[in-house]
Amino acid sequence: MLKKLNWAFEAVIIWFLYIGTWPVLRILYPRRIIWEDKKASTAVMKKPCVIYSNHTGYSDGLFAFDILRKFYPYTFIGKDWYEKNKLFHRLLMHRRYIPLDREQMDTSWLMKGKKVIEDGYSIFFFPEGHTSKDGLLLEFQPGFLMLAKQSNIPLVPICLDRKVDFFKPVRVIIGKPIYIDFQKEPGRPSVVLKKYAEVCKDAIIDLKDRYGNPKFVTDDVIKYREKKAAQEKDAAETAV
Repeated sequence: MLKKLNWAFEAVIIWFLYIGTWPVLRILYPRRIIWEDKKASTAVMKKPCVIYSNHTGYSDGLFAFDILRKFYPYTFIGKDWYEKNKLFHRLLMHRRYIPLDREQMDTSWLMKGKKVIEDGYSIFFFPEGHTSKDGLLLEFQPGFLMLAKQSNIPLVPICLDRKVDFFKPVRVIIGKPIYIDFQKEPGRPSVVLKKYAEVCKDAIIDLKDRYGNPKFVTDDVIKYREKKAAQEKDAAETAV
């Protein structure tokens, strides 16, 4: 009897979380959605694709659910995290997610992810794996590209341009689709994946540079501008 009461109490709390999360989230973190190419990105996200974003804070997962509700993709969640939080475990039971064991050499996520894509769904990733404490993008782990490669599907970058403070506006910048033809890339697969993980990371920084808050320019944006200027200079000298 006591267990049933506890379960009923948790169910009520979860229901209130569902109903109350989105208005509270939008009050605490006012958001503005910016599309680089809404028509192209929307068309791609209606079909199986890999959607990925930078990881700025613990509320990013809620942002993802809110912004992408129309497309309702699956996402990977650290098994160690949700097992320690029983209430969130209950909440996530009603969401599309795939548990990921970050402490073991677990490759089952890849098979499960591929099955989800074959069933017609998209998958959402935080390629950094952890939240950034200073707003700078961490190294992208190439695992998210393995699904794009195996299933031959495009990627859609999403940049969360924000300071993790209450009542501070958040710019959600959705980039145009990225198409990678892995079959035409020579070299070892691990090297190719690492190369394009950096390309995908630069795509996020580029969105932040072009559409982000000009008052919130991070060091990775400055370094990206310097790298881009150097590449343009080399290209100009080569053309001459």
